[in-house]
Amino acid sequence: MTLAILSIALLHAAELPVGSAPEPVSADHFPSRLHACVWRNWMLVPMETLADVVGADAEELVDMGRAMGLEGPPEITPDQQRRSYITVIRRNWHLLPYEQLLELLGWDAEEMAYTLREDDFLYIKLGSLKPKCEPVRYEERTSAVREAEARIAGWVNEAFPEGAGVPEDPLFAFVERLSRMPESPRAEPRESQFNPRFGPSYFALYGDPLLEDDPEMGSFPTGYLARLAQSGVNGVWMQAVLYKLTPFPWDESLSEHYEKRLENLEALVARAKAQGIGIYLYLNEPRAMPLAFYEEHPGMKGVVHGSHASMCTSTDAVRDYIRGAVEHISREVPDLAGFFTISASENPTNCWSHHRGHECERCGERTPDEVIAELHTVIREGIERSGADIQLIAWDWGWQDGYVEALVQRLPEDVALQSVSEWSIPVTRGGIDT
Repeated sequence: MTLAILSIALLHAAELPVGSAPEPVSADHFPSRLHACVWRNWMLVPMETLADVVGADAEELVDMGRAMGLEGPPEITPDQQRRSYITVIRRNWHLLPYEQLLELLGWDAEEMAYTLREDDFLYIKLGSLKPKCEPVRYEERTSAVREAEARIAGWVNEAFPEGAGVPEDPLFAFVERLSRMPESPRAEPRESQFNPRFGPSYFALYGDPLLEDDPEMGSFPTGYLARLAQSGVNGVWMQAVLYKLTPFPWDESLSEHYEKRLENLEALVARAKAQGIGIYLYLNEPRAMPLAFYEEHPGMKGVVHGSHASMCTSTDAVRDYIRGAVEHISREVPDLAGFFTISASENPTNCWSHHRGHECERCGERTPDEVIAELHTVIREGIERSGADIQLIAWDWGWQDGYVEALVQRLPEDVALQSVSEWSIPVTRGGIDT
């Protein structure tokens, strides 16, 4: 996956990416952009919050929504707001400038920058651009505007005669239901030839979930873990970023609150273990650093990816960092079930992760299988140094056919290989062969 990631340096400078900053997609099917804001946020954001953003009274916005045929608005709880942030960002990306979007979310620029970069490539999914939006402000509604509202209400009432604007089931109500402890006690696990049997949380908070204050309101409530165990699952995974869980030796400001994250991880591991569930951390490391980082550390610079460059794992300093970080996590949370890696796609990590290792003066002299296998050896060494019994799983996602066999042969014997059962299987969908 081609990735354009944000600069950590920009993050600290509270700057946010704009890309080509094109004109926003028109919302002229509404009487005004404010009407579009009211419509799109009706079931996501309290109208009191939106009113503060646009300089209006909440009653005025409620009247505007109802004039367009909407019922409600529904009550929006804090938990619903924190779970719907991606939808809020998407719905307002072409309506609000960053300043108003941050106010709508109650975020600062650093939180937005981290979310756009780390929340499963959100900025990429948004087109790697931020439209240049003018601020949206409240204006008194003219008779022509009210007539346009009435036309919209007519269409809404025709399409939804039973009403629209208040969901029958509150947003994310399934989270509360899935978080309840199961009514029947957990039975002994069924025998299976497959182990581990792990997956993600159905309602995971992806970005920085280990900073959650209330674990029962996060990604892995105890009741949900118990339900997973009843279904035969014995593990769940979550993303881990090494510099968020251990001190980053070249800039420890990137690791602020790492102690709290480790404490919360340890508590989560204990809660999950009590339900028969192991916690696995997904590693996609080492994360690329902004080019400015290499002005002070040129000896670690690998393949360049836009505004970033890989931390070259063919250098002692980077290998020592990875080994030490994994050792630190494993020592602090020894009951962790395992780590699994993606090492040849997703974020740019090692110099061969996006198949361009030949552009590095060091990795260009080495084969992809040699570099990627060495990375796993270093991670395994970190686990071993901690003394913890933690599994390492290497996922072959993104590995290329030309070197995969040699890579598997180079992996340490106790590193498990995770593969994709559908590799190279012909599939026909809609009459199209793949």
